[in-house]
Amino acid sequence: MPQGDLHTLSRPDRWQRILPFLAVTVLAFAVALLPPAVHPAALIAAVGLTAVLLALVVVVPWSRLPVLLEAGPPLGYFGVVLLLNLGSDGGPAGNGPLALLPVLWLGLYHGRLATAIGVVVMAVVVVAPAALGSQMIRAEWRRGLLLIAMGVIVATAAQSWTRRARTATGELMRATREARRDRDFNQAILDSTGFLVLVVDGDGTVTAFNRRCEELTGRVAADVIGRPYRDLGLSADDGAQLEAALTHALGGSLAVHFPRTAERDWIVPDGRRRIVWSNAAMTGDDGRFTHVICTGIDVTEQRRTERLFADVLRAATEQAIIGVDRAGTVTVFNAGAERLLGYSAAEVVGVTGLQHFHAEPGSLEDVFAPARAGDTEAREGVYRRKDGSWVPVARTVSVIRDESGEVGGYLNVARDITRERRTVEAMRHALDREREATARLRELDKVRADLVATVSHELRTPLTSILGNVEVIVDGDAGPVAAAQARLLAAVERNARRLLALIEDLLMLSRIEAGAVKINARPVQIATVVSGALEALETVRGRRDVELEVDLPSDPLVVFGDRDQLERVVINLLDNALKFTPAGGSARLSADGDGEQVRLTVSDTGMGIPENEIDQIFEQFFRSSRSQEHQSQGTGLGLAITKTIVERHGGRIWATPATGQGTVVTCLLPCRSAVN
Repeated sequence: MPQGDLHTLSRPDRWQRILPFLAVTVLAFAVALLPPAVHPAALIAAVGLTAVLLALVVVVPWSRLPVLLEAGPPLGYFGVVLLLNLGSDGGPAGNGPLALLPVLWLGLYHGRLATAIGVVVMAVVVVAPAALGSQMIRAEWRRGLLLIAMGVIVATAAQSWTRRARTATGELMRATREARRDRDFNQAILDSTGFLVLVVDGDGTVTAFNRRCEELTGRVAADVIGRPYRDLGLSADDGAQLEAALTHALGGSLAVHFPRTAERDWIVPDGRRRIVWSNAAMTGDDGRFTHVICTGIDVTEQRRTERLFADVLRAATEQAIIGVDRAGTVTVFNAGAERLLGYSAAEVVGVTGLQHFHAEPGSLEDVFAPARAGDTEAREGVYRRKDGSWVPVARTVSVIRDESGEVGGYLNVARDITRERRTVEAMRHALDREREATARLRELDKVRADLVATVSHELRTPLTSILGNVEVIVDGDAGPVAAAQARLLAAVERNARRLLALIEDLLMLSRIEAGAVKINARPVQIATVVSGALEALETVRGRRDVELEVDLPSDPLVVFGDRDQLERVVINLLDNALKFTPAGGSARLSADGDGEQVRLTVSDTGMGIPENEIDQIFEQFFRSSRSQEHQSQGTGLGLAITKTIVERHGGRIWATPATGQGTVVTCLLPCRSAVN
């Protein structure tokens, strides 16, 4: 017998065990006052010993002492019995049966050793009257043997009952622990699952409400369990349906009327959640209904996605969306597919395969294989309509995979490209016509360039002769010239030189366009180019009252180009600045570089160029509206030639209005070889 089971006086319920024995003792004290009465001294001693034993029960820390010592107070009680039995003036008072009380206590609450000691002590107490004389032995021996036998029987019976009780108690405790462990295990399973689990009994009262239900509803299981489901207010429809089902169930028609699956809304703090319930009924041994186990899945997001997908399918009327399973059977057929192919969704979904619309050579595997390889590029194909006609489409095929990554089907998105093909065909014809027109324009441009070159060359010779003869006449080599004649000859010479400049520009432009002008590129210093240009413009600068400022850095700036052509660029820019700046104005030329390119800037305070014309000044024969208003002389070819030379050197040139008044022309030239 386990030692832990023998602790009695240290248990919290010890007084519940002591009180019955104490009551018998108090009764014995009362009876001791009846004849033959116990001597007062013996009675007082017995009461005092009882009080001492009770004090020991209260004061002594029995839990810290060996278990066997807890048998001390019961064994001490034999002293009380002895005092009561021998304290009578007329012999034994007949209180010997009280010795059965400590024997019973020891048999019930102590082990075999303590019980055996108790039986021995009881025998001593019973035979103690023999000390009073032989006459007492003859009178009490039968009663003493009977008490000893009764003590042995009581001790044996108490021990046997205690063993059976403790065995039954141990089994009950083990069963209770196992039941509690199973309950906790099942509760842990219910709380850890992602499903909603709700259990109601035959009265519709909630008996289980797992953690997922708590999270979704914001309610605590302790507040829900024990309440009628309908009073929870989660869903009035569910409550009414459940009550009706329970009524049928109690009437014996559970299998017929109880809903096995249902999809309902639950009212939760943040709105409504769509729940799919799977219900199972439990019955007792008599076959009657006891509980309903409801297992639910929150499909709110899934239903929302499905509605969104359905709305997308309905809205995509310009796209034919056809979903198929792995076998090619149609599972989705939207309004765009109905409009394109002439079938209704009811005619094809679950009935027809994609092959029915596939009007191209080859199998569906040829269509699906690129999609499985991750290729979702749109490809052109042909679909067959319900009326038998064919329609060209641009089709994109993508793979639909399940949770495990396996191919579950395919999604075909197609659009009618009939109009696009017509548009492309029309554009192709227009492009062919444009190419023909471009070729003709090139021929005409070549003819124009050849004509300009020829005419310019033919005009150059007689103009040169005219200028030579005019110079001879003006110099007086052909005779004296009157003042009026001199004025007329000066006008002839001036206009002839303008015409010659125009011819020279035309010839230069024709040669550049024809590629006849070669650029002899080599490293050249910008200072040298600017110096040559200033020398060439010396006469022009003298005739015009315009201040010219030249700002060049002290460190040499070197570009890779043709010195003569670059001088022509600077001459044209400076000549325009001087020409279109009125007397008293100023012009400025500056240069700087960053190691990669050199920037030349020519600015003036002249008449300027309107902003809407600034991008046209580099076109051939263009003259701004302001130069025409001021009747400024010019051919409109200088800047066109300048731009061509700069670009052939790999540079850029542009013009911007100057701050306040005038124009700024900027030219960028590369420091390394970039000659075209």
